[in-house]
Amino acid sequence: MRSAYFLASSALALAMPDVTRAAESADAPGIQDIVVTAQRRSESLQKAAIAVSAIGGDELRTAGVTQTTALGNMVPSLQVAPAAGPYNLFYLRGVGNFNGNAFSDSAIAFNFAGVYIGRPSATAGFFYDLERVEVVKGPQGTLYGRNATGGAINVLPKKPELGVWGGFAGVDVGNYSALRLDAAVNIPMGDKAAARIAAMHVKHNGYMNDGTDDQDDIGLRGSFRFEPSHAVRLNLVSDYFDQGGRGSGMTPLLAPQGVATATTFSPDSRIGIFSPQGQAFYSSQQAGTLGRTFQTFPSGFQPYLRNHFLGISGSAEWTSDFGALTILPSYREGHLNYNSFSPGFQVNAVERNAQTSVEARFATPESKPLRALLGAFYYHDHTYGPFGDYASNWNAQYDKDMLLNTTSKALFGRLTYAVTPDIRLTIGGRQTWEDKDFNGSRVSLTRICTAAACPTAPSLPFGPTPAALGTFPSVLVPTLGPAPYGGLPDVVNAPNVIQAATVFTNNQAKSFSKFTWRAGADWDITPRNLVYASFETGFKAGGFFYSPNGAGGAFDPETLQAFTLGSKNRFWGNRVQLNLELYRWKYNNQQISHLLTVASVPTFVTENVGRATFQGFELEARFAATALTTLSADLQYLDASYDRFIFQSPNSNGGTFNGTSCPTAGFTGSGAYIVNCSGKRPVNAPEWTLNLGIEQHVPVSFGEFTVNAKAHYQTATLIGMEFAPVETQSGYWLADAQINFSPRSSALSLGLYMNNIFDKTLISQAFPTPGTSFYATTLRPPRTFGGRLSYKF
Repeated sequence: MRSAYFLASSALALAMPDVTRAAESADAPGIQDIVVTAQRRSESLQKAAIAVSAIGGDELRTAGVTQTTALGNMVPSLQVAPAAGPYNLFYLRGVGNFNGNAFSDSAIAFNFAGVYIGRPSATAGFFYDLERVEVVKGPQGTLYGRNATGGAINVLPKKPELGVWGGFAGVDVGNYSALRLDAAVNIPMGDKAAARIAAMHVKHNGYMNDGTDDQDDIGLRGSFRFEPSHAVRLNLVSDYFDQGGRGSGMTPLLAPQGVATATTFSPDSRIGIFSPQGQAFYSSQQAGTLGRTFQTFPSGFQPYLRNHFLGISGSAEWTSDFGALTILPSYREGHLNYNSFSPGFQVNAVERNAQTSVEARFATPESKPLRALLGAFYYHDHTYGPFGDYASNWNAQYDKDMLLNTTSKALFGRLTYAVTPDIRLTIGGRQTWEDKDFNGSRVSLTRICTAAACPTAPSLPFGPTPAALGTFPSVLVPTLGPAPYGGLPDVVNAPNVIQAATVFTNNQAKSFSKFTWRAGADWDITPRNLVYASFETGFKAGGFFYSPNGAGGAFDPETLQAFTLGSKNRFWGNRVQLNLELYRWKYNNQQISHLLTVASVPTFVTENVGRATFQGFELEARFAATALTTLSADLQYLDASYDRFIFQSPNSNGGTFNGTSCPTAGFTGSGAYIVNCSGKRPVNAPEWTLNLGIEQHVPVSFGEFTVNAKAHYQTATLIGMEFAPVETQSGYWLADAQINFSPRSSALSLGLYMNNIFDKTLISQAFPTPGTSFYATTLRPPRTFGGRLSYKF
């Protein structure tokens, strides 16, 4: 298959130049180049011999992108879903991790203004006044930043322009009381310095009927640029982001043993768990070991986001005849305070994070046949969680004094040799050293009904109750099974109800190191036809999780090997662009996070679960049909399978159902299921993904109309780790459209937009609520529409 692809792409590129030259004489439009810096040099996207997609800032603004999750509809290979509170989950070509807390790193590196953002909870608040977003596919680390297994998302803000006074201001209004205000001003300071100030405020009511799935964000960014000479360039970027609102909502879906049944409402109704209808459903469901149905939420119990983030980074570049030296220092803070019920139980956390990084790179001139880039990277992350509460009516966990430290150091480099002006060979490497330590304490509380039923059993309270922790007995909850459970005191003053607490602490440290490398070759067959191939390896360090004393609580690194063969082409006088890429990725020791009973204590663990293969192709096409019409199509085919995927699942039902649709391979010594999901398709890895687009300009005597229409399609997608039938989002189409008008004699522009035109209800994630028969599901946005007004000066 690889040989056939290479021959076909090379033959196509060689055969087309005559057609291209014949067409160049015609008075025809051309496709505009996009300049990217994914390889730490400015180059046309068509000349970048790597797998990368780029989205311009104007396109992001027109599409109404204000949150990270919206990127998934812009890039076919990318899937983004919200998790509890401020967390986002990233999957690129099926590679990703479930990051619901601070214990693990993302498989997809997120970078803003060249700075790695360490916490998956801190990837919002950047989507305004942007130059572009680059999505780089495959392992990263031989060129810049922190290493990553699956790829990188580079968010690049607009820099100040020297000698230019100008800016813009815009306002959008829409349904759900949506309001978006954004503005930027560029301020020249002589001919060698400039500043830029940008701000945004985005707000809309909840898409769920309980007010969740709302947004209330405020962002502010200041940039400064100083170029005292042609050899010296200095840049400074500072930003602040305040995240409010209620956060992601949840609607329950009744699905005993993973098979959906009739419910009192469907996801189409967007009924949130905090609404009267949601509470009626909740209070009708059996509360696991408590021997009764769930109790409704207490008065005043509501979700919220009270998070804020800030950062400052700089870049200093000195250019000489020998090359360019670049230094990028940065500091960032994140302050989390949120209450969420999106996984089907309460997640209430207070957390503070501080990260410091410094990167230095030296690159020799691009004009020489032999080109080198050498770099060093230092990153330190300090996360302190004074309180974390994970609660439901049958179990609660109180985490106190969580302290995490990560120090990552690396040396990296890449060497390129131009065998001829058109043929280049590249080799790169990275040595990474990471040190991690974790200490903290946790109290697990459980109330168990020892009779056939306990209809009046009081639930554990929602919300923080740290003052009461000392009154609980420090005993180990026995393995759940038929009553009686034996020996535990009745401490809640209720008949046939026992309460147990397990108190434990963790204090662990571990070091990781790995050498990763890349080898590649690329050939400019003609000035507009490029063929390239590469092989590279990726690595992501292991880490820790809360576990009972002496029970371990650590997981190992994951690795990835990626082979890429691609061709980028422009034909017919620069009117047709056709890029084709074939890839094959081998994923080893993937880190999977899920609920498990460890030493009889329910624990959110991370396991290394085996091997997976991701292979397929990606096709990007652009066609400038006329000077006023541009058509686009992006297609991805992904053949993905877990070659070996064996993990453990808690046994809390006497061995009748392992919680998945996979077969049970046996039981551990503690009675947990050994589940074998080998051969299954991975999460967030649809087989086919397609984006179609058209941009049409319509000039009139008094201005110009611009119509943009986009359609997104993807086949059935697994959205939960249990492989249950209910955790599959069936194939779907999404359609968006915008129309904008720019008067000829004015800097004003007017627009109308509609997203999700056919109001499709789509599930972005499903999670089985522990101890119940229902799944907590989160939904993607419904149909939204509105108008916008902007002014440039």
